[in-house]
Amino acid sequence: MGRVDVARWRAILVQLVVFACVGGAFNVLYGLLYVLLRAELSAQPANAIALVLSTIAGTFGHRRITFGVRGTERTARHQALGLALLGFSLAVTAGSLWLLGALVDAPSRTQEVAVLVAANLSTGLVRFFVFRMVMVGRNRRRPQGLGSPGASEPPVGIEPTT
Repeated sequence: MGRVDVARWRAILVQLVVFACVGGAFNVLYGLLYVLLRAELSAQPANAIALVLSTIAGTFGHRRITFGVRGTERTARHQALGLALLGFSLAVTAGSLWLLGALVDAPSRTQEVAVLVAANLSTGLVRFFVFRMVMVGRNRRRPQGLGSPGASEPPVGIEPTT
């Protein structure tokens, strides 16, 4: 592996760590929303609503913090992608709740939240690589300079190409 390859993988690793930290913060938000909603709703609706709200907020966070995307250009496209990935996350989390219910007669809220956080962490890797493909791939091929109106700053740990 050459220096360029090592630098590229190091940049991806740094970006993955940033993604995990940002995602961790939004998982906390998700967990709090779930617990609040679970007081009034059953597990599946509480999960779905908490997941939708935290996904929308998380996509904004990842755009700005993880991938350095500024401005409103492609916001709708990125949110649509985030919501499409939500379908995958919802299937995994709903399946995890179903499995917990099948294995444990009366799961506690703590067990439910633990299972949901673990499921969300696993789907987070998929989200990272899909978002990275879309957000970094487009940023790296941008024809205009970084200082142009509406242009994004380079993603964390990624140097723009000329």
